[in-house]
Amino acid sequence: IFLLPLIFIYTLFKSYRKQAINKLNINGQVIYIEKVLNDRFFLKNREIYITDIAGKESYLYHRREEQIPSYLYKRGEGVGKKHIQQRGEGNYSGNYMVNIPSFLSTYENEIKNLIDYYKPAGRTYVLKIYEYE
Repeated sequence: IFLLPLIFIYTLFKSYRKQAINKLNINGQVIYIEKVLNDRFFLKNREIYITDIAGKESYLYHRREEQIPSYLYKRGEGVGKKHIQQRGEGNYSGNYMVNIPSFLSTYENEIKNLIDYYKPAGRTYVLKIYEYE
C-alpha cells in the first residue's frame, strides 16, 4: 500500500522521459517534421508531406547600378524579366510547402504550432490544404 504512490510517480516519470527523448530526437530535417505531423494525427500513409515551392528563380546581383542586368533562365523557359524583391515586397512565399489533407483543416493551428516548434530558425513555410480522396 505504501509503494503504490511511488509506483505511480515512477510510471509517470518513465512516460515523461520517453516523451522527452522522442522530442529531442527530432530535428529540423524535413523527414522528421513529416514524421512528427503524421504521428501526431496517427496517419499511416504519410498524408501530410512537405514539398519545395515551385517557381524559385535564381538572380544575379550587380554592385553598380550602371551594369546591364543579367537574367538566368532554364532552357525550356520563356524569356521574361525577373526582379529581386526584398522580403516584405510583393507576394512572398515561404521556403517550403506543408501539404495537409482536407480532413485535418480544423487542426490548422495545432499543425502550425508543431511546425513552428521543430522548423529551423529563419525558415518559413506555407500551409496548403489539398482534397483527400
